[in-house]
Amino acid sequence: MDFAPALFLSGEDLPSGSTVPDLLILNQPISPFEVFERLWGHTRYRICADGGANRLFDMFDGPLEHARTNFLPSIIHGDLDSLRDDVRQYYSSKGVEVSQDPDQYSTDFAKAMRKIEQTDLSSPHREVLILGTLSGRVDQGLGLLHEMTREETRNPNLRLWLISETNVSWILRPGRNTISTGLSAGYFTRNVGIVPVYGPAHISTTGLEWDVQDWPTQMGHQVSTSNHAMAEQVEVKTDTSVLFTIERRRRLPEG
Repeated sequence: MDFAPALFLSGEDLPSGSTVPDLLILNQPISPFEVFERLWGHTRYRICADGGANRLFDMFDGPLEHARTNFLPSIIHGDLDSLRDDVRQYYSSKGVEVSQDPDQYSTDFAKAMRKIEQTDLSSPHREVLILGTLSGRVDQGLGLLHEMTREETRNPNLRLWLISETNVSWILRPGRNTISTGLSAGYFTRNVGIVPVYGPAHISTTGLEWDVQDWPTQMGHQVSTSNHAMAEQVEVKTDTSVLFTIERRRRLPEG
């Protein structure tokens, strides 16, 4: 599979024929506005998972308040136990749909993913940009990684991108994976990691400072964290799904 995360951070339009992703905003810290604005511009269906609407609303406090009406989500969805009254009232007054799913056996992430699945069924391929974080509560971070692999396992045509304050992370499935690092364009630093959070794996890599061949990796044993991308393309072959993460530069290039 081919991965080009810099496309979503670019100030230019997505290439012709690309799958236009959806945007899922969780109740977690949102990336800097410069990053958020570009992600928003590259997406079509934007869903706030419950308290994610609070995060979106609060982003436009202060000097950005005049721009709040330019960033109205498609829907706010979840059990709504975290949604503030003032936020609900504001978005409802702007015509944003607010829907409740009282299911207590699924997270707001899972509820939002079900909602996304119900939109635009014409294309089997889906990409979702998730605004979230792996910092904060450890159990929630691990739970999010669990839910990402669950959703991709359930739908092989789905690709999820986790975009946190400083990193972009996604799942590499078994087989050959090619990553366009965007190093020369200035979107990412060289810092990358390949983490076997989904079980023991054997990986082979090219394009990293410390390449490996048929290398066993497992939590509690040896892992390829704090590695460095040395080329515009990095290739990772794996026999088990692994998490790939790359650090974003603090300031994005103009283009």
